Amino acid sequence: MMTAAQCDQFAGQYRSLSQAGGISKDREFVLKNIARSFKGLASQLDRLAALARDEASQAASIVGPR
Repeated sequence: MMTAAQCDQFAGQYRSLSQAGGISKDREFVLKNIARSFKGLASQLDRLAALARDEASQAASIVGPR
C-alpha cells in the first residue's frame, strides 16, 4: 500500500514533469491533474492514519489498563 509520503513524492515528480519545456498544453494539463490527485490521496491517507490512531486510543481508554 502506498504511503502519504510516497504520494507526496509522486505529486512532486509529476508537478516537475508538467513544468518541463517542450511539452504540449494537453500533456501539461494531464500531468498537473495527476500531481493534484496524488496530493489529494496523500491528504486522505494522512487523515485515515489520524483516524486510526484516534480510534485505537479511544478503544484503549475504554478497555482501560490491565
